[in-house]
Amino acid sequence: MSDRTSPASSAFPESFTWGTASSSHQVEGDNTRSDWWDWETQGKIRSGHTSGKALGWWGGRAEEDLSLARSFHQNAHRLSLEWSRLEPQPGVFDDAAFTRYREILGHMRDIGLRPFVTLNHFTLPQWVARRGSWLDPDLPEMFARYCAEVARRLGDLVDSWMTINEPTVLVLMSYLGDKWPPASSSLVPGAKAFLHLMQAHALGSQALRSVRPDIPVGLVHNFPLFEAHRGGNPFDRAVTWVREFAWNEAILDTLSSGRVGFPFSITGREIPGLRESIDFFGVNYYGRYEVKFDPSSRLVMGRHVQTPTTALDEESDWGQADPRGLEEALIRAHQQLEVPVFVTENGIYDADDSQRPGFLVDHLHAVKRAMDRGADVRGYFHWSLVDNFEWAEGWHTPFGLIHVDRRTGERTPKQSAHLYADICRTGALPDLPVAKRDDVSTPGAAREQTSQPA
Repeated sequence: MSDRTSPASSAFPESFTWGTASSSHQVEGDNTRSDWWDWETQGKIRSGHTSGKALGWWGGRAEEDLSLARSFHQNAHRLSLEWSRLEPQPGVFDDAAFTRYREILGHMRDIGLRPFVTLNHFTLPQWVARRGSWLDPDLPEMFARYCAEVARRLGDLVDSWMTINEPTVLVLMSYLGDKWPPASSSLVPGAKAFLHLMQAHALGSQALRSVRPDIPVGLVHNFPLFEAHRGGNPFDRAVTWVREFAWNEAILDTLSSGRVGFPFSITGREIPGLRESIDFFGVNYYGRYEVKFDPSSRLVMGRHVQTPTTALDEESDWGQADPRGLEEALIRAHQQLEVPVFVTENGIYDADDSQRPGFLVDHLHAVKRAMDRGADVRGYFHWSLVDNFEWAEGWHTPFGLIHVDRRTGERTPKQSAHLYADICRTGALPDLPVAKRDDVSTPGAAREQTSQPA
């Protein structure tokens, strides 16, 4: 086994995919037919923020930003399609919306960016929300219909599909919690939503393959590292095990077995086609969480302990920067699922770009170590290309390699953008020292939080 604190032993292969990621609602603007637009206009976002015009991608700036990504030597971009634009009413598809996405995807093809397309990145059409969102038992079938239509109309421009982004995050934030719509805040809706998400993924995968069997299909999971705050405390270890099992092991077991089991189903429920539903697996990774037993905690499985290295803000906790977690997640996902793996998101909230360069290099070394240890990792997508609307945090938490002036719309590449461009161009990592944990800034006061990735 390689030394986990040392730099990677060699350069990345020439075939490696280098990119950044975005999602439709966070960059497009005027997404007025989605459940999130309703949520924002009800004043649910920090400081009363709304996505508004966002970054203007729908109005024409997508091509500008994607061209900038290509000029920085990226060869792929992960983006999502907005279901509420494409199917604004049940069974009614918008030709103009498909035309606009063809423009964006066609531009990517023309400039040499391979499109990795996510079919659902958290948001839902308003008509779906009125039916109960992911609590509606008919939604998996409707999602499959949407997937098939997208494959028919856009499949010739797509490199890879991802059905659903971060199902467990959506369950936590929207159904077990109250930070995102529909804010059910209950265990039973959470379990039901997870079941329907897995059914939708399986049916969506089948629908995509039925139309375009040549395009690989994947699922994206947020894969944090959980560790006991007090390693010698049996209660801390117990709640950490429960947290790890419910968050990471459950979805790996669900995909590998084809059955939704505990804690989302007591008896276990088989989902037809689920075992064969993925050709690759997307790992989103932001950090490590120390878990402490606390019977008074509003979190069912203990609470997170913030340290000076926790990336924390008003509504969200992205964890502590720790490349070990990414390395282990990639190895574990590849070994358990036996499919190629991509890092589909990895980044840090860093307003002044002082920590991002070190974070980027450290985590890419972790990716290379995972590859050296046998993980079949095919690519890396940094979150995110540009500073964007960050869900419950609004515009407060910049993750982008490119700064965006909210008043003028001017784009300014950060130091980390130039660093990443050199890595993408050469396929090699600079020999920088691993960032010290106590160097990471703390953007908020220590307190108990739920995690919210991008």
